[in-house]
Amino acid sequence: MGLEFSTVQRMFGASLVAAVGVWFLQGAMMDAVLTLIALCSVSALVWGLSERSETFAALNLTGSGPWEMLAVVASIVVFAQVSMAVWAFPTVGAYVLSLSFIGSFWVTGYMMQPNGA
Repeated sequence: MGLEFSTVQRMFGASLVAAVGVWFLQGAMMDAVLTLIALCSVSALVWGLSERSETFAALNLTGSGPWEMLAVVASIVVFAQVSMAVWAFPTVGAYVLSLSFIGSFWVTGYMMQPNGA
């Protein structure tokens, strides 16, 4: 009941287009690479959350243990750092954006997961 693979391919393709756009507009290859990494990571996160039971079973992350909590915190911190490096966001603004943006993906994933699974 997850995302179609063709949809995931489009998401990765859109990430590439956005990264090329950043490279064209800012003229910095490193910013484009960081953008590509961040957007592909978000796409992979969305794909993993759409197949949450299989993903967490394969990674042995069943339950709400320390690895799952670490993944939430790490994804928020990484996205904030990329936002500061690429778009020169202020620190507090980057972390507020990251908490609301990445946090919404995690909350959606937890709400989709049935209780007791």
